[in-house]
Amino acid sequence: MWADLTHWLIDYLPVHRQPFWRGQAVALVTLCGALAIRASIDPFIGGGLYFNFLFPAVLVAGLFGGIWSAVSVALLGGLLSAYIWIPPKFVVVLHGEGIFRLASFWVLAAMMILVTSLVHTTLDRLTTAERRAKAVASEMKHRVQNNLTVVQAIVRQTLGSSDNVAEIRKLLTERLAALGRTHDLMENFDEEEVSLERVIRKALEPFGLRQFALAGPSSVIIQQDSLLSVMLLIHELATNAAKYGALSDSAGEVAIAWTEDRAARKVSLDWKECFGPRVDQPSRTGFGSRLLKAAFGANIIYEPDGVRCTVTFPTSRNGRAPEMVYQDRLEFPASVPH
Repeated sequence: MWADLTHWLIDYLPVHRQPFWRGQAVALVTLCGALAIRASIDPFIGGGLYFNFLFPAVLVAGLFGGIWSAVSVALLGGLLSAYIWIPPKFVVVLHGEGIFRLASFWVLAAMMILVTSLVHTTLDRLTTAERRAKAVASEMKHRVQNNLTVVQAIVRQTLGSSDNVAEIRKLLTERLAALGRTHDLMENFDEEEVSLERVIRKALEPFGLRQFALAGPSSVIIQQDSLLSVMLLIHELATNAAKYGALSDSAGEVAIAWTEDRAARKVSLDWKECFGPRVDQPSRTGFGSRLLKAAFGANIIYEPDGVRCTVTFPTSRNGRAPEMVYQDRLEFPASVPH
């Protein structure tokens, strides 16, 4: 029974700070109720119990109206009770015993107000913790669903890319391992939103940054939901470049540039390989190409000096300004088409 009453109180107690006028309305109602009860029993007790009925009023006002509501009940209720019932009645000036009784009531009422303040603080923290727990659970569910979708896509595309069981097993192992490494990289991002430049650098760490040239606005922000997709795409492009493209030659380089359309809240990322082996149009579409086209509608061009890929995806603007242009070693000869 007491447990049910406690749960009921917790469910109906306000956990946020109440407006001042609402708290004072609660104070007025509880004070009038306490004074009315005390007045109704006055003929039967013949004096005494001057402040006893104010204690529940202070508690109720503090719990449902806030701290200032309880303070109003304690101050005004104490003065009215002393004026009406402490002898000599209806006299403003109190004698020594009356002053002692009133002061004692205010001390006990202050302790009750402190208790209600602690109750509200505890409820606020419990509510915040519960909200965070629900958000984390929802985020985990969302990420697990996304991961399952990515794994299903990897498996489906890999199975359709070859009839050789050994090759399929090898490709599937490599791609799932890349997905695992991507998650390892994501663990370093604790912020809700991070810059695209940081994401690209993290995705390229397994390949080393010596052969990469990066250029673009450092203020471009992407959400956590996009981290996995962007990292997986950059990783797939770098993997293909390491196997067949510019990264397979020590003289090869990759230029990665991005520009942001703030009005449309989109960013266009350009991947350009240079100084690597000659690249020809493949006879069949590989996993990386299908992934890029399916996820971002990527435009892939097999130019003679290297692959060029352009993708567009949404960004998240969080008010960061001004925009600074980040540039790192983007100095290719003018003869190289960009």
